[in-house]
Amino acid sequence: MAAPEEDFFVLSDLSPGSTQKRVALAVVFGLLFLVFIAAGPLSGVQPRRIDAFVPAYTTAMFVNDSITAILLFAQFSILRSRAILVIASGYVFTALILIPWILAFPGVFVPGGGLIGGLQSTSWLYFSWHAGFSLFVIGYALLKDADPDRRPWRGTVGAAIFLSVALTTVFVLAAAYVCVAFEAMLPSVVLDSLRLSPLWPYVGAPVALVSIVALVLLWIRRRSMLDLWLMVVMSCTR
Repeated sequence: MAAPEEDFFVLSDLSPGSTQKRVALAVVFGLLFLVFIAAGPLSGVQPRRIDAFVPAYTTAMFVNDSITAILLFAQFSILRSRAILVIASGYVFTALILIPWILAFPGVFVPGGGLIGGLQSTSWLYFSWHAGFSLFVIGYALLKDADPDRRPWRGTVGAAIFLSVALTTVFVLAAAYVCVAFEAMLPSVVLDSLRLSPLWPYVGAPVALVSIVALVLLWIRRRSMLDLWLMVVMSCTR
């Protein structure tokens, strides 16, 4: 019996082919090569601030994550899957948290500082950004293979999307408030705009661990193209 036409467009149910797997591996190994170059031959090069790059990068990320969230909400409208709703909310989270992050970034809007927060705010928003998205990925990985009788959303699609966006917005506002209002109380993880403090690895390690847990869960439960490319995203650490 032929599969319904909509099944061909549902990434969470479509198994990746050999071509998609090769492309994903090429992307991951390409990024690992760039990291190796940066940590090896180029490790002694003193970085120079390129202020024009930061807003361009942030804008590209915001547009990319927003479009991804919209596409995943469209997938949710077909499947009514709580797992898809969670990962769509994860992309809403990454898009929204870019706003306080760029506002706090030193030197982008105000010479020597940010429009909001202090020197530590940008770094702690960065940690919140990456750890938060990893938690959404973990939620997706744990929910996607749940009992089919319990997995579907029973309410209306509009209500589910509105509630998820509202709760995610509250989550972002709470993280931004802590990172900005309590900046003076946060551990100092940067010394200035170019130098990290000795505390950075101790804060960054737990964030990396959460990302690794998300990646391992995706690997163990992988079965779809969405799983494959989420693993690529987690490998890139954005």
